[in-house]
Amino acid sequence: MNPRAVLRFGLPFLVSGGVLAALFSSLDTSRVLAALDAGRALRLAPAVLVFAAVTLGLEAISLARVVQGAGSVLGLGLAARLKAASYPLALLHYGIGAAGLAVLLQRRAGLALEAAGGAVLVIALLDLGLVVVLSAVSAGLLAAQAPALRAGILTLACLGIAGGFAFLRAPFALGPLERLRGLSIFAAARDLPLRVLAELALVRLVFVSSFALVTGAALAAFGIAVPAGDVVVGAFAVALVAALPVAVAGLGTGQLAFVHMFQAWAAPEALLACHLTLSLLLIALRGGAGLLLAGEFSREALAGARASAS
Repeated sequence: MNPRAVLRFGLPFLVSGGVLAALFSSLDTSRVLAALDAGRALRLAPAVLVFAAVTLGLEAISLARVVQGAGSVLGLGLAARLKAASYPLALLHYGIGAAGLAVLLQRRAGLALEAAGGAVLVIALLDLGLVVVLSAVSAGLLAAQAPALRAGILTLACLGIAGGFAFLRAPFALGPLERLRGLSIFAAARDLPLRVLAELALVRLVFVSSFALVTGAALAAFGIAVPAGDVVVGAFAVALVAALPVAVAGLGTGQLAFVHMFQAWAAPEALLACHLTLSLLLIALRGGAGLLLAGEFSREALAGARASAS
């Protein structure tokens, strides 16, 4: 096996293990374990279940809308199954999960592989852009007292998102940058009708905003009182760090960011236990759902083998 491939696959595990080991070694482990209370996990579980169900529904709507915009058809039920089937791969590595979802879209929605990859990418780009912008906006609005400054922050945020898509969709040549925006992987972001992009952005805004709600639920389950504005700022910052494809399902990096963002309101041991509980519940739910639907991948592998043989 290629050593580089092994390193690329194993690096997220090393990062997660290393960051968690460093966190535990810097804190009172007995207090962390004491805070990992089953009663708190049970109080949080319903909120996590609702969050997982709602976000899966939003993912299905997003996939169906992008596929429809690309000229094909994907039912909401099938879209949800395909997304859930990719969860275990995404938990191991975000890129592998995205590639797996693209393969499923290619087979089940009849898209070319590059078009399927572009459909997955445009959703990821919107999520990343919205998380970055909302993090900056919420932090800026919380700190800014002058209405004019707040309006300026909102304006800059909107211009930032619009500018990225304007770059991809400009009706004129962009010189040396033309080759970059002409890559087939950007086809969905470049060619989808503006109405579809606007609808997709609204769905993804609800999706990203739901992270603040489940973060608030986790803090409440552990009896940690944080002002609503700071919950929003912290949740988006943690979501951004946890989404970086350098750790397994954001384990380690997410907890480190969570402890840092909310350290003014609780002991680090309680915060680490809080976010670990939230992360493990989500991993259990999404991983379990993905394993139940793992047949989607075996079905597509069988179909591919038959197509190659014929």
